[in-house]
Amino acid sequence: MGKRILITGCSSGLGRAMAAELARRGHAVVATARRRATIADLDVAQHLALDVMSDQSVADAVGAAGAIDILINNAGVTVWGAVESPSATDVQRIFDTNVFGALRVLRGFLPAMRARKAGAIYQISSAAARRSTALLGHYAATKAALEAYSEALRIELAPFGIDVCIVSLGAIETKFGDNRQEVISPDYADLAARVKGRIAASRKVPWSAESVAVRIADAIEAGKPPLRLDGTSDAFALIAQRTTLADDEWERRTLADLWRSQAA
Repeated sequence: MGKRILITGCSSGLGRAMAAELARRGHAVVATARRRATIADLDVAQHLALDVMSDQSVADAVGAAGAIDILINNAGVTVWGAVESPSATDVQRIFDTNVFGALRVLRGFLPAMRARKAGAIYQISSAAARRSTALLGHYAATKAALEAYSEALRIELAPFGIDVCIVSLGAIETKFGDNRQEVISPDYADLAARVKGRIAASRKVPWSAESVAVRIADAIEAGKPPLRLDGTSDAFALIAQRTTLADDEWERRTLADLWRSQAA
């Protein structure tokens, strides 16, 4: 039997791919985006305008969507730059979208799920949450916060029959990276070039958004999701590259690799 599934951030990339895949499988998908016009072409059960940074927009979406079985918190933004470089406004925006935005949506839809004692929440995260690195600090911090909240939620909601699953992602071929805001001050230009070179040299062929959407849809239909799901089949390996090393060894290897990659 199909589920009623609300997805945030469906205007492009993974959100759009998940909406299309889940609708194709017969689920009643409620696709949302800040501008409804960007999702009007999606063949789904319902299209809604939803700005996760607005309390009123979230409240309106909750009223329009009604009861849902599954919530997928996918909406997100990124800022690429040194920790000190982005303005306070830029940093506030990324946290307001990736962390507080997800919390707003959760607060809106959880009461009905608790009343029914059923439901599932999928939090779209990144391997960066557990392996932060240069120029990715703000994005990694938001995903680390989202994961900490999600681990707590999983315990808190277990008595109500509500599952919480963190979907950890590696590289995906979407416009998310293309649309990221870059704030590179002159002092960090050399470091930025080295980091980009290292990424280009080490990156494998990224997963398509459609392939990741299939993987997530399979997990949804299987039911009883784990705390963490490897959405790209390489996310856990990327995390292990950091978590299996002592701090000093990780730092030594990272710095050595950055400076070696530029020389090569």
